[in-house]
Amino acid sequence: FPGSDRFARPDFKDISKWNNRVVNNLLYYQTNYLMVAAAVVSIVGFLSPLNMLIGGTVVVLVFMGFVWVSHNKDILRRLKKQYPTTFVVVIMLSSYFLISYLGDVMVFMFGITLPLLLMFVHASLRLRNIKNKLENKIEGIGLKKTPMGIILDALEQQEDSINKLADYISKAKE
Repeated sequence: FPGSDRFARPDFKDISKWNNRVVNNLLYYQTNYLMVAAAVVSIVGFLSPLNMLIGGTVVVLVFMGFVWVSHNKDILRRLKKQYPTTFVVVIMLSSYFLISYLGDVMVFMFGITLPLLLMFVHASLRLRNIKNKLENKIEGIGLKKTPMGIILDALEQQEDSINKLADYISKAKE
C-alpha cells in the first residue's frame, strides 16, 4: 500500500496519546477534511435538500447547546475535558434522536455522520510529521486561529497545549 509507513494503528491503551494524535491531525488536515465533508454534504444535500437542512440545523443547535451547558456547569465541563469522545458521541446521539423524531434518519447518517466518521478514522490512523507538529504549535500558542481550532477550543481540547507553553515560558523567565 503506497505510503503505509505514514499510517499506523493508534495505541488503544494510551487514550491521551491517541487523543493528541487526533486533535493534531484534525488541525493539520482541516482543509482536506472540509473538502470531503463539503463534497458529501453537497451530494446528500442535492438529493434531499430539506432533510439535510433540518439535519444540519439540529446538529448545530445541539452542539451549541451542549457547549453552552458545559461552560456553565462544572460537572459537564470536567466530563467534556476527561472524555471528549464521549461528549461528541452524546451530541451525535442526541442529534440522531431529534432527527429521527423529525424525519429522515438516513440523511443524517450519510450527510452528517459519514464525513465525521471519515475524519475521525483518518485522524486516528495518520502519523504526524515535523510539518504537522510545527503547524500545531503555531495554532496552539494562538498565533493563528483556524475554524477547526475554534471548534476544538469549544470542546476544550487545546487548553493543555496553551498551559504547557505558559509553563515553559515561566520556567524560561526564571
